[in-house]
Amino acid sequence: MRKIADTLAIPLLAIPWILAVMILGWFVVQRFPPSGVFVTTTSLDGSNAFLHPFLPSERVTPPGVQDDGWVGQRIIGDPVYGSARVPGPYEHVDVAIEFRPIRQPLLEFGVARDVTGQDLDLQPIFFEELAEDAWTKSANGYVSNGINPVHLTDPNASGIAVWDATTTMPLYVDDTPVLSDIAVSLRGAHDFYLVPAGGQIDVTLTLQDANRKEGRTVAAVRVFRGEEEIEWKVLETNASQETSMGVAFEHRVHIEDAQPGVYRIRFQADDDLFIRRIRTTSRRWVVGPRVNFGDVVGYATTTSAGVAWTNSRHLVAETLHREGLQVVRLGTTEVELSRTHETFRLDRYDIGSGAVRLSAPVGDVRLVGDGWFALIESAFFVPMPSRLTDGTRLRAEGIVGVVTPYERPEALGDGWYRAQLSFPLKGDEDNLRLVLSAPGIVSRSGAVDIRSITATYRRSKLDFFAWKDVIFQEIRNAWRRL
Repeated sequence: MRKIADTLAIPLLAIPWILAVMILGWFVVQRFPPSGVFVTTTSLDGSNAFLHPFLPSERVTPPGVQDDGWVGQRIIGDPVYGSARVPGPYEHVDVAIEFRPIRQPLLEFGVARDVTGQDLDLQPIFFEELAEDAWTKSANGYVSNGINPVHLTDPNASGIAVWDATTTMPLYVDDTPVLSDIAVSLRGAHDFYLVPAGGQIDVTLTLQDANRKEGRTVAAVRVFRGEEEIEWKVLETNASQETSMGVAFEHRVHIEDAQPGVYRIRFQADDDLFIRRIRTTSRRWVVGPRVNFGDVVGYATTTSAGVAWTNSRHLVAETLHREGLQVVRLGTTEVELSRTHETFRLDRYDIGSGAVRLSAPVGDVRLVGDGWFALIESAFFVPMPSRLTDGTRLRAEGIVGVVTPYERPEALGDGWYRAQLSFPLKGDEDNLRLVLSAPGIVSRSGAVDIRSITATYRRSKLDFFAWKDVIFQEIRNAWRRL
């Protein structure tokens, strides 16, 4: 009997070790699947360890069973953020999201690439009009039925909008220069788009430091032809510590032998620096999509109105001072800026895409549109296709084509859709910050229902050596987290 007991003792003692090795092996296989694929799904009920519900709480409903019986979350504000715990080193992640838009025509979904949420990798997942049968999918986007898809690749084509894409630069040129010299009060950063005239780009900006803070004010002037940067210069104002306006000074951008195309002068500065005068020989030049009509306190004795001509159909206006409270007019549409530090929308729904007059009688207002602004009516032109926004109405605006990588989501019935997206990974992420953007959702009392998110992490299949490299990468990630 004793001999039998001794014989059985060794296997019995080995059982816990065998179980421990099996559990460890199971964990390793789960953590580092040989197939290179890890899949996790959530119904946003808060029970998934890898995918967490959307926040902040004031923009979403509590996760779980909703009032009308479905399980998930309802989005009622913009933007909202979720989080995903990355289950190890992977090369990319595919995301499938099931959603139901309610009075919300445009949606984008993606990830934040930085902790502050400023570097966003957003992809289009829904646009209401493009879901209709009146639009045909092509290699470069969508065209209205009956329109040749080659229209999307013509840089001089009209009636084109852009969504999350780039287009070919039109080769504009004017033979005869015409001098424009206009007094303005533009505050802070602006982008100017110009067509070369007489073979040159010649622009002089008169600048003035408001001296609202001590020390020098630094600005940058960058010049692009299309997307190619061709000139760059840093400017410094005087070092005045006085409370009055500084001395106005000029900066000239002069490019000889300018090739046909669209040139962009990007003036980068904070709101302490003003542009007081613009002088150029270009016949066609515009500003946009942002224009900030600054105040003239300490510079002039009379109010400077903000006047421009714009093809923007949807813009927002905001003033930071009580002196800027006013009625802003866009064509036949108007809105009263009745409070400071709050944005007010202006939407025009007339037929066509021509420029109309914009008027802010007392200036001191910041405007962001979906088009371009000419400070002289005859100088207006469209340097590139209009951006697709939540307020865009394709038919009403005469748009016959949209350049975009957008793929129509799969219709699931009862208003539900499923969109498929893919995002690259660096391999050292611990978490991903998910972002759902539903612009204008509050103003239209809209909502977006989310009932399912599936994340599929992928990397190459693992042999022994690849498996070893992945495990070492995970160890390095863990060491970095300490």
